[in-house]
Amino acid sequence: MKKKPLTEKQRLVLEFIKLFIDIKGFSPCLQEIATGLNMKSRSNIHRIVHYLKDRKHLTVDPLKARSLKLRRRRSATS
Repeated sequence: MKKKPLTEKQRLVLEFIKLFIDIKGFSPCLQEIATGLNMKSRSNIHRIVHYLKDRKHLTVDPLKARSLKLRRRRSATS
């Protein structure tokens, strides 16, 4: 079964997390993602982050703060 492509918001959240980690050296909290993307609801960010985790774009340790980590994607040639 083919995976659905990410929605615009899912892609924006993933890109925001990547850029935040690249700039600051640690992952953002949900409030920082919401503020950075001008979204009002942290619950929407929470839902998107866990969807990205389920799709294997991120790993999340629920017992740690700032535990979002990007998973490396394998290229088609490797």
